[in-house]
Amino acid sequence: MIRVAIRGFAMGALVFEDRVELDENDLDQLLPGLAKKHGNAMAVHHLHMIEIEFLDEPDPLARFFRIGTDPSGMVMPLRLDLGD
Repeated sequence: MIRVAIRGFAMGALVFEDRVELDENDLDQLLPGLAKKHGNAMAVHHLHMIEIEFLDEPDPLARFFRIGTDPSGMVMPLRLDLGD
């Protein structure tokens, strides 16, 4: 089992937090639904960030994955060019 916390932030404030346990064999089926649910929740905010914390990962550099349009809470954010 993989234990994760999924958090959504808008304008730097926590909007939601979900904690889930995922079976490694079910990741391909579960991830698209989770991504859609949390992506839709954040799409209405101009500045947002989704943070995934792998709760059992001891290495702090590998424990977090963050993506979004608000880099203020990210470590070494990369700018994505979305075109026009």
